[in-house]
Amino acid sequence: MHARGVTAPARYFPVEPTPLRMQAGLIRFGTDLGNGARDRLFFQIDDERPRYLAAKRASPPSRHVIAGEDAIAQRARDAALAWMRDTLATEAPDVLREADADRDARDPLEAIARAVQEDLAVLEHGGGEGRAVALDVRFPSGWRPELLAGASFSRIHAPVPGFAKDDRVSRSMVASMIGRGPYVRFVWTLSADDALDHHPDAGLRRGWDDAARAWLRVERQITVPLEGASVFLIRTYLYDVATLDEAQRDVVREALRVMPEELRDYKKLPTLETFDHVIGR
Repeated sequence: MHARGVTAPARYFPVEPTPLRMQAGLIRFGTDLGNGARDRLFFQIDDERPRYLAAKRASPPSRHVIAGEDAIAQRARDAALAWMRDTLATEAPDVLREADADRDARDPLEAIARAVQEDLAVLEHGGGEGRAVALDVRFPSGWRPELLAGASFSRIHAPVPGFAKDDRVSRSMVASMIGRGPYVRFVWTLSADDALDHHPDAGLRRGWDDAARAWLRVERQITVPLEGASVFLIRTYLYDVATLDEAQRDVVREALRVMPEELRDYKKLPTLETFDHVIGR
């Protein structure tokens, strides 16, 4: 089944021409979002896989963090590893075999992470807060995932403008995002480069002042509930804005026009005027 996934990356366009609000935006996993059977795959494989795996291996080892030596944390990691192995055995057995043959990985979770195009996190939520007990995030969009190992769901999302600040709301969101499902949600931004790794220390993120092109950066985020734990998958897609049709570019322009200033600053988005200049409008 591995070979059947080797094709161009799936296409997602989650941009809406309305003021962006940071919210759960959960969609039942498996919903056809225009990619047919691929929307029913947790791990998507496409012809850009070599680039993704090379970029993962080029990132520093600190991007893979195991947090918590207690029994609860270990049970969560064991459950997550078992689910990922079972899922890959069905969706992409060749990838699982590659992971099993990886002698450079420091542990089985890292071996899986080094073989798939998705980033991943494992959370245990026995206390209701969703503590991160394993993180392998090689392609962050401007944040430092290695500093959040062991953090609660609320702390991980604390810097995001407009995200749930009330503890009761946060706990309800945890229940939805990591306690039910599986669900898929999408997050988007724009970038002036096609680098997958936008970690602040990587130095690969380009500013908009001298940008010549623009990319729509989309994250497909999947939450999978397990017994006392959950798996969080993040797949990053980069679409050259030049490949969007005119209607889609108009939606992006409207989204930029009505973007709240605090979110524009947080996401480091261009102004509408800058975006139009870059795309030659």
